[in-house]
Amino acid sequence: MSLTGKTLASTYKSLVRVNDDTNGIDTSVENITDGEGTASSISLSDDVLHVKPQVHDTNSVFKVFDKDANALLAVDAANDVVKLGIGQHYANTGIKDWFVVNAAAYPASADTWKALHLGGGGRTIGSITMGTGSTPDTTLTISTTAHDVVGLFWYVPFNITIDSCHVWFASDAATGDVVKFSIMDYAINTANGALGGDLSSGVETCVSPATITSAGYEQAYYQSLTVSSANVDAGRAIMAFVAQDGTNSDLSVQLQLVYHMR
Repeated sequence: MSLTGKTLASTYKSLVRVNDDTNGIDTSVENITDGEGTASSISLSDDVLHVKPQVHDTNSVFKVFDKDANALLAVDAANDVVKLGIGQHYANTGIKDWFVVNAAAYPASADTWKALHLGGGGRTIGSITMGTGSTPDTTLTISTTAHDVVGLFWYVPFNITIDSCHVWFASDAATGDVVKFSIMDYAINTANGALGGDLSSGVETCVSPATITSAGYEQAYYQSLTVSSANVDAGRAIMAFVAQDGTNSDLSVQLQLVYHMR
């Protein structure tokens, strides 16, 4: 559309102006309005650009596209997140890993939740068990195993939202067992006293949607866990667990937790 041949009186509403009739664009940040003074989401100075919704927090308050109309940057004010790239992944995405590698007698007991080690791919020596219930125990009182426990949990330093959880596992014998996984987050005692490191108020955040029956070492198995409680607050401790219904095989496990800060 062009203004050619049109009067100012008939087009002034379509004009864009800085909300300062005296100085125009200078060092002061001023809102950009239309010709009749309706405020936009943009404010400008000679060095600064602000974007702030006037009425609604939408999921596309600011976007950058390539020439093929693929979104490369999206600011989602409705959910307070920023997404990047053609895949529109959260800008502050992180991945946390838990492992066990073919450790002797692991798990050593049937139908018992065994904790995976955080990070690294070494043999899981001195892990702990967390009960035989439908989910791992919701509390842990340390007696003589503090040196084991600190290698098992991730202390979350900021609020996060869990986006997905993925696990690969394999058995080390020709006959396997029925296997399931769980991720829990706990309140953790941070006092440097007799209760330091004790866990309480456990919540299951991710769970196997179904058990997997391992046929043995002829193949590896993959599962995407169901996220059952996505938000984990700063100061909580996250742990990962595996259980199987027998001891025909020892396991190698690689588990990934995908999250973003909130």
